[in-house]
Amino acid sequence: METSLEEEVLYLYEVPGIGASYTNTYGEENIQGLVQKYRDLKDESMQEMLKMVIRFSQSSDLATCFVSVGVLHALGRNEDVQKAYRWAETQDDRARIISHLDIGKSVADYFISA
Repeated sequence: METSLEEEVLYLYEVPGIGASYTNTYGEENIQGLVQKYRDLKDESMQEMLKMVIRFSQSSDLATCFVSVGVLHALGRNEDVQKAYRWAETQDDRARIISHLDIGKSVADYFISA
């Protein structure tokens, strides 16, 4: 049975678990895996994955949103990153969410410059 793109993407968000190892303390491996997956796709699938990541960047699950913002930032999708921040500003727990979005961006910055 073939796995769908959505299943593959969700798997990359979940495995390895964030904080489960020294090398994935802040979702480093998740962000790298998702960026690589995106780059390996053909145009139509890229767009489908991008829509998922954008949607997840505005998730109430903090790990999901910061990994998503990290991926978007690494891909140079600045407008989509800003949309996530604008969404965060509308949430009751905005400071906590924004702090997590900043973590995602910082993790991506580290790998962009490495």
